[in-house]
Amino acid sequence: MGTQQLKQSLSYPLRLPDDAQVEALRLLDLSREATNHLITVLWPRLDEFIVRSNKYAYKQIEAMMVSSQTHGSRQFRCEAEQAGRVLRAQAKRKQQFALIQPILTQGMIMPKSESARPRKHSPTIKQALEALTQSDADGGNYVELRSLIEQACNFSLKNGSFPDTYEEMQPIPLMQAAQLPYAGDDGATMGQAYRMAVDLKQKQIRLSLRTPDAQGNWGRGWRDRQIRLPIPDYVVAKMEQGSTQAPVLREIKEPDGTRYAVLDLIVEVLVEEEPEPPEMNTILGFDWGVRTLLTMSVIDLEGHQLTRPFFLGTGCFDGEQARTRQQIDQLKAAVARQEAHLSRLKEGDARREVCQRKLKRWRREISLCWKKYENRNHDLAHLAANVLLLLAAVTGCSLIVGESLKSMKSQGRGRDTKGRWRNWRNNTQVRGEIWRVLKYKCFMTGMHLEWQQPRATSHTCPRCGKPAQTYTSSEHLGKVIAWGAWLWCHHCGWSGSRDYAASLNIARLGAAWLKEAQRQKRLMRIHHPQIQENHVNPVCYMLAGSPLRFPARSPRACLHDAAKMYINGWTHSVTLHSSYPTAIMLDACG
Repeated sequence: MGTQQLKQSLSYPLRLPDDAQVEALRLLDLSREATNHLITVLWPRLDEFIVRSNKYAYKQIEAMMVSSQTHGSRQFRCEAEQAGRVLRAQAKRKQQFALIQPILTQGMIMPKSESARPRKHSPTIKQALEALTQSDADGGNYVELRSLIEQACNFSLKNGSFPDTYEEMQPIPLMQAAQLPYAGDDGATMGQAYRMAVDLKQKQIRLSLRTPDAQGNWGRGWRDRQIRLPIPDYVVAKMEQGSTQAPVLREIKEPDGTRYAVLDLIVEVLVEEEPEPPEMNTILGFDWGVRTLLTMSVIDLEGHQLTRPFFLGTGCFDGEQARTRQQIDQLKAAVARQEAHLSRLKEGDARREVCQRKLKRWRREISLCWKKYENRNHDLAHLAANVLLLLAAVTGCSLIVGESLKSMKSQGRGRDTKGRWRNWRNNTQVRGEIWRVLKYKCFMTGMHLEWQQPRATSHTCPRCGKPAQTYTSSEHLGKVIAWGAWLWCHHCGWSGSRDYAASLNIARLGAAWLKEAQRQKRLMRIHHPQIQENHVNPVCYMLAGSPLRFPARSPRACLHDAAKMYINGWTHSVTLHSSYPTAIMLDACG
């Protein structure tokens, strides 16, 4: 929408060959020590990093202190660049801490009682934070502020009072895994810390790194030692479209203790321009589901439903994640018991060595489980974002709307195992990861992503707009359940999945928001309506037969009889459901 086309930087990690790992890791070890030294020295001057005097962080550090020549001037610049990036991020968090510090009260901490230990009071925290945050934020800032409040409350539980300063609460953020950005050097052809030549025809990179020897001496013949890295085809395609930026040498630590170095190849590419508001006519609304991860519906500006709903089911995937979480809890309990047993053993007891070996093994297994858990969530986030973009492209939508991240938090621990897992899934970072990935992918593809007010969207009839009750299923309409999976409106008779109704209502909110954007001829600073407002139009069924078959013959007859598509690579884990015939689903999404 601007005169200058926007760009996006993409990072592709390439593992260095085995014969180059020793020297690369030696370089990263020394650079980590130098970077941590800079962070420690400059930590008392954190406020000076609030204002960014230059695009490059190393220039700001060079203006603050005399550069060290131990590793060479360009090597120092690269180390200072990484230290500056860390300090700039911490300075931003300190600014946010200044926002939440006035609302830190003892009411956020529940005092110790005979039956419970001191703990955080989530309703008080949520109420104070909602009063603080702006109503036009998509939830990302809300999540960051809540993280700071949680950190301050943990400090209070440990020390008996809230911190007076950010530095009192936050330890010095020393790097555990090394990272060396070459943005501080003189470029790929004239660099004094690295040289890099890209050959797209041969699909390879010739890389030379200035590394120290085993004695810590920096030689002069490093330019003659070339490392050849093959470039994957999909990276070659991006490099042909964009421009290559300064790479980043990075260390990866596996839970089992394995270390290896990778080169993050950074490519800057042009992004598609967003259409103007008058060019947007259809809206894809999605809801974070109870039974499914995502439920998606498409409507036009006048409220006509254009497609049948789509459900992205992750039941088997959730089962795998729940079992991993259960394994983590069991390992943590075993570690706690073993630590208690170890504390009772006297020094010199032969059994202490056995206990320590067990503790080391179990802690390594916990790290492996967490890594598996996080990798699955990351992969699922990319898959879910791709499905949303695919359905938007198939249905001709240029606007995707979803509920704010502020609605992610579930209160309480759950009454049973299933309830605890549901709360954990709602509170975990998978939804935030989906929103983050979807946000940058929409930016890349020229799709506009907007959040909407989620309040009452799952307890409002999308046809008549009046409040509706939820039930266990269509066969149990005699008993109202606050968080039931089935919604039935006694005013107009509309009946369907609660998640389906919520996706339609969020799409309705998106249509009202888009009308206002078209009236003001802009996409920024537009009021987000609430579902009860009169100008939010109800949804009308289209004549082609978009709705599911109601009433359902069984609680889930719509899904049992519908097309079920397993996602490649996610067989029996993630499925895309709809009441469309299988042939249509394959033509559209296969």
